Amino acid sequence: MDSQARIQANLRHIQAFEAKPNPKALPETAVTRGFEKVAFPKLVRELTCDNAVVRKKSLLAARELLSSPVNHVQCVAAGATPAIVALLQDQTDDETRYYAAGTLKLLAAKEVGARDLAQHSGLDALAAALEDPSEGVRDEAYGALIEAARFDSTRRALEACGSGAVLPRLMELALLEAQGGAAGRAQQGLVLLFTCTQARHNAGILSQLVDVAQAIPHLAGLLKPELPMPVRHAAAELLGALATREDAKIQAVQVGAVPLLLLAASPSVPVPFATSAVAALGAITIRREGKYAALESPGGLAGLVSVLDPCHEQLCINAMTAVSNVAEAPEARAILVASGAGPKLQHIFETATVEVVKRAAAQAIRQCRFKHLPYEVLPGAPPINEE
Repeated sequence: MDSQARIQANLRHIQAFEAKPNPKALPETAVTRGFEKVAFPKLVRELTCDNAVVRKKSLLAARELLSSPVNHVQCVAAGATPAIVALLQDQTDDETRYYAAGTLKLLAAKEVGARDLAQHSGLDALAAALEDPSEGVRDEAYGALIEAARFDSTRRALEACGSGAVLPRLMELALLEAQGGAAGRAQQGLVLLFTCTQARHNAGILSQLVDVAQAIPHLAGLLKPELPMPVRHAAAELLGALATREDAKIQAVQVGAVPLLLLAASPSVPVPFATSAVAALGAITIRREGKYAALESPGGLAGLVSVLDPCHEQLCINAMTAVSNVAEAPEARAILVASGAGPKLQHIFETATVEVVKRAAAQAIRQCRFKHLPYEVLPGAPPINEE
């Protein structure tokens, strides 16, 4: 290599390893990834920093971490829940509260997150957010509470929230949303209340709704045909849950809920709504008052017979239960037979491949054919051994 080539090689070496200027500093609001266990403390620091832009970006970053089950647990362990709950109560920025409520919905998707939410007063904060001036915040808060209420521990916590005042207030808010034309939020409120009634020990929850909130007459009002279908569906579902109490059955009859429920017993009504409405009828018609309320509703029993369709299994089972209950009234049996209940029930019994459907049809057939005691042998059952 001649001297000129050596000089060029030396220049290239100097150029490759010469001092470079420092990298350009990132903007103050930049949020960069943390790696492995560093990510979770870093996230909590950014959720609690002074810069509002960083806080909002961190809420969106938290959603990415919460979507992974392993990261979900580590977010909770690092203290993300109280930081997000604090942002939900930020009265200076609607967008921050909106992002916080949506992030809490992801946090509540796992029971460990739902329990941590209750422990850090997150349920109270979400309940307060249901009255937020921003409609978006209210929508996300309902979604977060419904997600959390899938767990029995959350239902218990909601029962105790506000010394028992939260569930009655939820009923009031659902009515206000329905009156204000916000059918989606009214439905969400009723769905949330229904989910709470599914607690393992729900006597206290039912008491708050039936006795304190006076929910039965309100729900009857929400069953009216002029209201949107989603609201009527959710109201029927909640009414059926509350009607497990004997006094609630009587109240439902007194406020005229039975004829409104029977309006849903029609093939022209969407199957999910009809299924919930007929289930509520099955609960109410256990009482004598409920049987005669159905009997006295014009065309009501014919409507029940019209939805005896095995293509919709759960609706069919609910209808056969209601038919069995109503047929305990002697006057109802002739109307059911005249409406064609006999052939339909017999066809369902003979073609059913699911035991619960077959048994429900057998019970309905025996009840519709009842004339005097003793009862006839249940169709399909082995004959009684007289020996």
